[in-house]
Amino acid sequence: MSPLQSILLIIQTALTALEAIPQTSAGAEIAQSFLSILNASLTAYKQAAGQPLDLTKIPLETLVK
Repeated sequence: MSPLQSILLIIQTALTALEAIPQTSAGAEIAQSFLSILNASLTAYKQAAGQPLDLTKIPLETLVK
């Protein structure tokens, strides 16, 4: 499991807990939807690229003055 997947799992666990609280359930359900979209896109990327997304390989942008 990649570090990104571990972070997403922690977020998903927290959102599942928040869904059980009436005051936060609506917001947690919306966030859970976004998390599902993110997970689906990461799976699609892995299938297309043949490897998981590695955020450390994305170059930083240079500052434009």
